[in-house]
Amino acid sequence: MFRGLGFEYDMSGLIGNTMDCHRLITLAGHQGCEKQNALVEELFINYHCQGKHLGDRQVLVNAARKVGIEGAEELLQDPSKGVDEVKEELSKYSSGISGVPHFVINGKYQLSGGQPSNIFMRTFEAAAKTGAE
Repeated sequence: MFRGLGFEYDMSGLIGNTMDCHRLITLAGHQGCEKQNALVEELFINYHCQGKHLGDRQVLVNAARKVGIEGAEELLQDPSKGVDEVKEELSKYSSGISGVPHFVINGKYQLSGGQPSNIFMRTFEAAAKTGAE
């Protein structure tokens, strides 16, 4: 799929805390949806195609500069700036999601995080029984 879009998938990027990414994405949102979307796309390319570590503040600053986000360095220099806003957004939109991926089945059953196939089967069976009633 990546190649079809002109990208090469790179799995070498380090995984870590993404709070700084979320803080930066929130800042970008205050500067417009277009800038926020451009930043998210740039971060995805950085991580998924270039193997960059999104916990590296310089990677984040460079991405923000590339898409024209103002105030990124200042935001990232203060580890508490924007955290409450991100937590509020996550709480507002997560609806009790505790892991990714997150599945909602028939609007009633929810599975968060990686689950074994037998858990999915039991959930699908329960949803099918409820739907048949």
